[in-house]
Amino acid sequence: MKTRIPKGGLRLIVVVLFSVCLVSIASGQATKPADDKDTLQALLREVSLLRQALQTMQRMSVDTYRSQLLVDRIRVNREDVRRLTASLNETRDTLRRTQQTIPTFTEQVKMEETQVQLEVDPAKRAPLEFELKRTKDALENYKSQIDPLKEREQQLSAELNKEKAELDELEGRLDLLERGIENDRQKLEPDKPAAPKNP
Repeated sequence: MKTRIPKGGLRLIVVVLFSVCLVSIASGQATKPADDKDTLQALLREVSLLRQALQTMQRMSVDTYRSQLLVDRIRVNREDVRRLTASLNETRDTLRRTQQTIPTFTEQVKMEETQVQLEVDPAKRAPLEFELKRTKDALENYKSQIDPLKEREQQLSAELNKEKAELDELEGRLDLLERGIENDRQKLEPDKPAAPKNP
């Protein structure tokens, strides 16, 4: 992956190199009997420092790009966590309401069965039997929803745990990158005090 040096950074490097050359020429003219070996070593040190600064800036540029990618992934991941949490809560609420409804319908079935048994008039008994059948069908319908709802709850819970673990891992990677960028920035600006380390 190619990294691009910001225009400002390239200008800074060119200006520093030009300044070093001017200073070297000026100091060479001012002190004619200067030792060539010392001058050469000083220039080599300056070039080495410039190379290190350039490498640091390139690393910072790459890390900044990676950080932005991570921020985008974290945003998507957080939305997934929010969506899964809402779906899980809704499923649990539906399951709870269904489980609470079953005893009510069970009692209603018993009561209607008693009414059917006690009714001797066939004309009055027929609507009671029809109502009893409707109540039993509703009870069976609620009972049939329990297992699929429990399976859905387990599936959503597993997906949510997976997304949360991925989110924690992404946030950890982002934190490491940000600390690396801050360390590199301090190398380029040695006069600034070091940032306090996170425990």
